[in-house]
Amino acid sequence: MAFPVIHSTLDPKALKAEIARRYVLAEPLDCRLINRANNDFYEIRAGRERFALRVAKANFRPDEAYAYELELLTHLHQSGCRVPVPLRARDGALFFTVEAPEGVRAIAIFGWLSARPFTNKLTAADAADMGAALARIHIAGRTFRTNYHRAVNNSAYVKQHMPALSDMLANSPEDRAFYLKAEALVHDAYVKIARDDLPKGQVHGDFQFANVMRDADGAIAALDFDTCGEGFLAEDIFTFIWRSDMEIRDEAVNEAFIAGYQRVRPLSEAERRALPVLRVARDLVMCTTYAILINRVGPVAGFDGNFADFTVLARRHLAMTGLA
Repeated sequence: MAFPVIHSTLDPKALKAEIARRYVLAEPLDCRLINRANNDFYEIRAGRERFALRVAKANFRPDEAYAYELELLTHLHQSGCRVPVPLRARDGALFFTVEAPEGVRAIAIFGWLSARPFTNKLTAADAADMGAALARIHIAGRTFRTNYHRAVNNSAYVKQHMPALSDMLANSPEDRAFYLKAEALVHDAYVKIARDDLPKGQVHGDFQFANVMRDADGAIAALDFDTCGEGFLAEDIFTFIWRSDMEIRDEAVNEAFIAGYQRVRPLSEAERRALPVLRVARDLVMCTTYAILINRVGPVAGFDGNFADFTVLARRHLAMTGLA
């Protein structure tokens, strides 16, 4: 009996043969691993063209969730947003699955984005441009129609995955008690937020500087819609701000991002009131995500520091809500 596997690496040669069978691609065809993390990425070279192939982690989402994401990307591209364009296979499918040692993994191919990635050295002007780009994604999402459903709700996510964080903190009873209390307070606050009828729509789910690039013509391109879905639009703002708080640590950058966003889509009064709660909710999302990922792929970008930094942010932002 084979020893249990959490996360395997698919053979690039086998992937090359599989995509040659499924897709119409130019020759010569090449496939090589370029990043192994939460999802694995391979670079595909087909003649003079380049593509990115994503192998999703095993048994993590139903097929409907991947179909939703890839249809949304197609819609956003057609609406003028700079996003990775999914490539359809010979049979018209946007993705396929394979049986890996740890379970079923979904595979999709995207057009290559030739753009300059941002780092934590970005400026306030960069942040403003990113905010405006996110708002345009939200506006473009208004006309998205699909037969699939994929809801995003940070409070529900935290409640679902809090047991993993609680287990991770078994030897830190004070922090464990804090997170359990914070989850309960945020859950109650979300019940009130829902009554305020905050605007909902298509959200990126992880719009932070590592997932944003600038094209040669100056336009902002966004990638990694892995956690997209329908949710509170204002929640998306804090996907950027959380990473900024962790690595940039300049409130002026956060303010510029929100100002850029509001130039395109002004926030409602209800959204502005909800911002402190949405901010700490994102903190809790990332804390529970850390607990889920740390034993799957080990320390990865964004999760390779001291977990105490996560707790510092969560405590600070919970205090700012006035809930505790």
